[in-house]
Amino acid sequence: MAKRQRGPTLGETLRAAREEAGLSKLQLEARSGVGRMNISRLEADWYQEPSPEDLMRLARVLELNETDLFLLAGLPVPKEAASLDIMLRTNYGVSEADVPKLKQQIEDLIAQHFEGNGIVKGGGTKHDQANR
Repeated sequence: MAKRQRGPTLGETLRAAREEAGLSKLQLEARSGVGRMNISRLEADWYQEPSPEDLMRLARVLELNETDLFLLAGLPVPKEAASLDIMLRTNYGVSEADVPKLKQQIEDLIAQHFEGNGIVKGGGTKHDQANR
């Protein structure tokens, strides 16, 4: 059985995308080649290690990011993810001149998140670090 994490699970993500696309499980099976039982198990978060091929097929049909599904499933990402610079330019239309500024803002937000949650870079909490 899958571990619960913060935010939507793999199953919740798949179900929401299928419903948003207006597809039944039978229709998704026909379009993706992934069996209905596998779709049901994935949507219920009742799996140990889903097939990477199934996730890639579902991602294509449901127009989801394959890497996101792999991460939600706890699988290693099969290929290196795009660099932040390229992702910002191609996926979000950020100009070359604005990329450094936006990257700095993202880094600042991440630092604030860690500080606000008592997490230190490298894992653990400030309390954990003090007790090492």
